Amino acid sequence: MLDILMRGGFMMIPILLGSVLALAIIIERFWSLQRTKVFPEGFLVRMDEMMKSSRKAEALSACRENESAISRILEAGVQSGDRPRTEIREALQVAGRSEAMLLNRWVGTLGAVAALEPLMGLLGTVLGLIESFRDLSTSTVVGDPSVVASGVWQALITTAAGLIIAIPTFAMYRYFRARVSLLVMDMEQSAFSLLQQLSQPQQQQPEAGDQT
Repeated sequence: MLDILMRGGFMMIPILLGSVLALAIIIERFWSLQRTKVFPEGFLVRMDEMMKSSRKAEALSACRENESAISRILEAGVQSGDRPRTEIREALQVAGRSEAMLLNRWVGTLGAVAALEPLMGLLGTVLGLIESFRDLSTSTVVGDPSVVASGVWQALITTAAGLIIAIPTFAMYRYFRARVSLLVMDMEQSAFSLLQQLSQPQQQQPEAGDQT
């Protein structure tokens, strides 16, 4: 197997480096995009209980102690809890966009690797064919197909290698895109729920003023 890869020529170097990069990203994203890392177990339940009982200081402390995407979003909302609803929503949106970018980190790079691998393989094949026909033009043996055939099958190794790496890489790219979309949707729902809870006391304040 190693001998076959070595016969693919110098273009096998960037192709194999791309496979190492893709594998590293896949492992890192699998670890980082675990649901328990984005939504720690029991965190949202505790936050809901604290907000319903108006324990905003405890809720803010819980958010700061928790290192997760949803905690940083809710922290931005709780910090803006005494402001108008539009400002709370804006703070949640800004924090949400920032966390969505972090969830998508390296996913675009994975897509780029999936797109470049076949192209690098094709380039390796073209360069190999050029070399094969050059050898044919300088060969003293006339009509011997082995002169070209040996070079062609070696040249096609790069195309095969590029496709073998690109296909699973692209599949993982699409998987991570879909996973991030689902996580972002769940974060938006949690942020909207917090917005509703923070807005309720503000809506009741005029009524309290009328009673006095």
